[in-house]
Amino acid sequence: MNTAIVSEAVAERHRDMPQDTHRVLLPVAWVLVGISGVLGIIGLVWRFTGGHADADYGSYVPWGLWIAAYVALVGASAGAFALAALIFTLRATEHYRLAVLALVTAFAAFAAGMVNVWLDLGHPFRAWKLLVDTEFGSVMGWMAWFYTLYGVLLLVGLFLTRTGVVPMVMERFAWVAFLFAFVFAGAEGALFGVVGARPLWESGLTPVLFLVEAMLFGTAMVLAAAVVFGITDRSVVRRMSIAILLLLAALLVLEWSEFSTGLAASVPAKEEAIETILFGDFWWVFWILHLGVGVLVPAGMLLFGLRRDDRTMVGVAAGLVLAMSIATKLNLVVPALAQEETDGLAEAYTGPGLVYEYFPSLMEWMVWLGTLSLAGGVVLAGRRLMGDWLADRGPGEHDDGGSTSEVEEIEVFEETI
Repeated sequence: MNTAIVSEAVAERHRDMPQDTHRVLLPVAWVLVGISGVLGIIGLVWRFTGGHADADYGSYVPWGLWIAAYVALVGASAGAFALAALIFTLRATEHYRLAVLALVTAFAAFAAGMVNVWLDLGHPFRAWKLLVDTEFGSVMGWMAWFYTLYGVLLLVGLFLTRTGVVPMVMERFAWVAFLFAFVFAGAEGALFGVVGARPLWESGLTPVLFLVEAMLFGTAMVLAAAVVFGITDRSVVRRMSIAILLLLAALLVLEWSEFSTGLAASVPAKEEAIETILFGDFWWVFWILHLGVGVLVPAGMLLFGLRRDDRTMVGVAAGLVLAMSIATKLNLVVPALAQEETDGLAEAYTGPGLVYEYFPSLMEWMVWLGTLSLAGGVVLAGRRLMGDWLADRGPGEHDDGGSTSEVEEIEVFEETI
């Protein structure tokens, strides 16, 4: 036998196996979750003892960091759920571990997102009235039921796969779940797209933008978690990285379309909101955090990581895309609200909360970190709760990530050499 050919085959198979960086990343993840959790508890106590008084949003800008986080996290959840449903629909059994991880991350992001919006409510303990006294002529009323159904679907999916086996019913009807995730993400965009009083939001592109962002953030979230857990292989990393690159390109095209047409149309309210995003006091949120750290830097890292087969770099790039989702949504939420609906309104009425400037307070940042800690804790706990699916070894696999047959085959190759 040609030993050069065998040697090349062995090297290729070894390269195809997961790398051991997760043994370093997992403890780091636990530390970050712990620190964020402590800060979050302090912020939560602060929120409930002081109410909304210590938040920097007010009457003119009633939504801020928490609503931006809610939109970003729920969108990422829908994208991850759609990815899991797609894998089950195609019955790609070799990627079922990734699908289960996608379910766990989808549930974690959804829980954190709903906590953010719940804390933003004036009377959070009356949220149940959205379900018992629903106004079905309102998109918000429909979304209250969509959220409930979505949460139930996530819990059912996790329950059915907890034993390490995917039931046939999930494979057979996963396409329904995929369609629901698609509609759910688009309907989330419709919450903003139908608000005619806010020209920056009111657009036929808004639901489409939300769909693209949901798939982008969801895919990035699953890929980052997969690298942390060490359950990736070369083909999965490559496919997901290419998907993220394509989605980043689609995001740029949609943003360019929205901004260029908005400026060219010379609709004063929309033009002012876009100029606030691009050239206002917080221009750096768009140009540096979103475009630089959230798009260009991770795109370069993904290309370089793929070329070098560096899964750690790919995981960090996916994490940057996910982390900068908050910048994208802040640019959606705040600039649209920070515009005078009537000229001179800012000077006509003054007082606490009657300002158009907004930057999150320390309490808001701490609570937000606490919700991220909740999401991270759920994902890390899911590693144990879901058994072999998310452990170092998948069902029928050795510690190095290869299946029994793969390891035996490589040993035969090496003995032949």
